[in-house]
Amino acid sequence: MKAHKLGQKRHKKALKRKNKKYTGPKYSHLEQMVMLEPLLARAGIELFAEQKKEFRLQETTNAGKNESKTSFV
Repeated sequence: MKAHKLGQKRHKKALKRKNKKYTGPKYSHLEQMVMLEPLLARAGIELFAEQKKEFRLQETTNAGKNESKTSFV
């Protein structure tokens, strides 16, 4: 009987492995790169240098347009 129970246990375990659902990666490739970017920047590797330059240009060109006249006193 003990051998039979052990066999059932092995069989159930094998079925769990076989029928396991794939949930996909926890983070997308882009999210992983964004998380690693500060560490790589410290090492001198710039991943998003081009995008940062473009973003800075957009910030400076839109600086005067988005000013609000509302004051909270």
